[in-house]
Amino acid sequence: MSGDIRRKIVLVVCVALCIGIIRAPVALGAPGGPAPSFTLELFTGKTLTLADLKGTAVILLFWTQW
Repeated sequence: MSGDIRRKIVLVVCVALCIGIIRAPVALGAPGGPAPSFTLELFTGKTLTLADLKGTAVILLFWTQW
């Protein structure tokens, strides 16, 4: 997968998570430790896992409404 496509997928996932379209399962890891693995289903029907993004910078933005 090319870097440009990967960046677009990450952007779409981040936006979808922010507006609540995709809900990721919550698993707590140790502070400062590696991120827990997760799988997301994209709008295209494909799935994306954290392992698919290994070697690239990943920014996870968490948003909630109380």
